[in-house]
Amino acid sequence: MPNRITHDILAEIVEIAADAVICMDAFQRITFFNNGAEAIFGWTPDEIIGQRIETLIPERYRANHSRHVAEFGRSGVNARRMGERREIAGVRKSGEEFPAEAAISQVHQGDNVVFSVVLRDVTVRKRFAQRQQFLAEAGEKLASSFGSSETLNQVARLAVPIIADGCILENRVSNGFLAGAAAHLDPDIEEILDEISTAGARIPPKGHPLTEILEKPSPVLLQSNAASRLMEATANPAYLKAVKAMSPQSALFLPLVAREQLIGALTLFRTKRTFDGDDLSLAEDLARLAALALDNARLHDTVRASLRARDEMVGVVSHDLRNPVAAVKMLSRTLLRAPQANGQQAHESIELIAQAAEQMDALIRDLLDVNRLDAGKLMISAMPVDPAVLLTDSLQTLRPLVEEKGISLDLQLETDLPKVMADRERVQQTLSNLVGNAIKFSPAGSKIVVLTRGHAEGVMISVLDHGRGIAPEQVPRVFDRYWQSARTDREGAGLGLAIAKGIIEAHGGRIWIESRPGEGTTASFTLPLA
Repeated sequence: MPNRITHDILAEIVEIAADAVICMDAFQRITFFNNGAEAIFGWTPDEIIGQRIETLIPERYRANHSRHVAEFGRSGVNARRMGERREIAGVRKSGEEFPAEAAISQVHQGDNVVFSVVLRDVTVRKRFAQRQQFLAEAGEKLASSFGSSETLNQVARLAVPIIADGCILENRVSNGFLAGAAAHLDPDIEEILDEISTAGARIPPKGHPLTEILEKPSPVLLQSNAASRLMEATANPAYLKAVKAMSPQSALFLPLVAREQLIGALTLFRTKRTFDGDDLSLAEDLARLAALALDNARLHDTVRASLRARDEMVGVVSHDLRNPVAAVKMLSRTLLRAPQANGQQAHESIELIAQAAEQMDALIRDLLDVNRLDAGKLMISAMPVDPAVLLTDSLQTLRPLVEEKGISLDLQLETDLPKVMADRERVQQTLSNLVGNAIKFSPAGSKIVVLTRGHAEGVMISVLDHGRGIAPEQVPRVFDRYWQSARTDREGAGLGLAIAKGIIEAHGGRIWIESRPGEGTTASFTLPLA
């Protein structure tokens, strides 16, 4: 009776075991198949008992496996435990292969032998190990990328093909996104994805997953029919072309959050497969790594830009202050050494000293304004102003400078313009910079025109000259700090246009330059209506 109870208990334990417990005879035919085996392989006992064990093994291993079992039967070894053998592969009823660990024992009953196999599906464990290795390697790669653009490309290359067939990584800009990197298994499709990066920033429409991320930074999964759903939810031509080329079945949108701020989005696409829970978990881990790396890269970019700006500022100060300081020193010494100089000579020297001091003061003001722009502390005290009055007053002090160089200044005002919101002093500073540039590059006898007219963005003010113009490749750089079109003929520090841009944008307006070499330049900016 006790033996019977023990047998029943052992049978129950074997039946409820999560591992597969399989028995086979000397001919390697399956004689026992527990519930764990059924859960792992997908076969029921009725279907599999009586079949050879090779049914549960990938076809390429079957011939060798049969030989190995026979050799084990002749070896006299009672058992080989898990860990003593290398990892093996099993095959489910569906045809899916999976990694496994197994132990085998043999029990002889007279002339008969019973082989018992205990098999453990290690798919989850192996996937977890692979995932941890992937994340560790991803962390190393991202940590070694120093610039934000390099980091974006690294993330895209990590996501494809480990997690997805295609990937778009985007930076958060204002109320939209700007694609920074893309990758795809197909190089031709990747070229199409790259077009999104050059298409500029885009504001996702209502109903698009990226809009949901802007409202609430949490993952959005399109599990099926992703291509048509995305085609319906966007109008951007480059994005439409990319989605059509990829034709994704499934799409996963992940927010990139650093220091509690949404800084971008990672979008993953699969053409045939869908994303399961493990995929989502791995993708979220990658997104967290990517957000941290991207934030660090941006901080690194900021530090490098600050160092460059510091070096440029030191260069500007040392170059542009040297001449007026030298003039002050020389002229003041001349006055001290020649106290008997006549009144006219002394007056001229003092005038030159005053001009040199003005140059130094102007440079210091510009440098202070640049620092205020960097710190976001450029103060704008805007109030309703009549554009005609604003321009008339601003140009009044500039006319003597224009006339001194033999240039005429023509002010053209459109009638009945509405008032604009403007800080008088700051707009005058902007006009002084723009007209000053026009004077600098206009030949004697030419004309500078300042005109104002209504515009979709408020009121537009333009300064036109007929100078030598700017080469097309240089136009995008005109608002860069310390940059000048003629580096060998420096006049000023090259900060005027950068400051003008900061002032106008602080007003909520826009500033731009149009130029043709040999024909002249037009600088325009807008001011919002009061």
